[in-house]
Amino acid sequence: MKNDPLNSLYERNPETGHYVIEIALDTYGDVFNEWDHASYRKRDMDPELAFFLEDSSAEIPLRYGIDLVFYLPKQEMDKEKEGMVASVVKNYYRFYADVERRTLQRTYRRMLNYFLSALALLAFTYVFNYWQQTFFLAILSEGLSVGSWFCMWEAISFLLFERSEVVAKIRSYDRLSNAPIYYRYDP
Repeated sequence: MKNDPLNSLYERNPETGHYVIEIALDTYGDVFNEWDHASYRKRDMDPELAFFLEDSSAEIPLRYGIDLVFYLPKQEMDKEKEGMVASVVKNYYRFYADVERRTLQRTYRRMLNYFLSALALLAFTYVFNYWQQTFFLAILSEGLSVGSWFCMWEAISFLLFERSEVVAKIRSYDRLSNAPIYYRYDP
């Protein structure tokens, strides 16, 4: 643990053992998107802050917990705004985790459709092979066979390659939405 390169990049919370992602702010308003002019309770999180948090979180393996620490000037201390900032960060990442979950569910349905289509096309290929082979039926049979393997490959490629990326995003967003948030004030 002492030679872990993460220890040189991130401090550890001695109470929880989590890695700490530190964010320095001038005001609580720095958390919010400057182009969003809705009330603070409904404002979106700043995209640069979101990128920083996601990038920092990606550097820390998912097996470790993370804590978010916001540094602010002492004169900014406001418990109500602390709660609002924590709510914005948590809701932002819960929303994107839910978006990715819905995407995953849609992709599972699409994968099932590809798999069922592949089975149906293979069945038609098998049926056409029993009929007297004419030129047209031979071409149709080969086309159905190629189509069935294409559909099967789409289902398999999602399971082997794409699924892990989406699941990793969901885990990352969940980790950020569940991360404890602390505030430290500079004198």
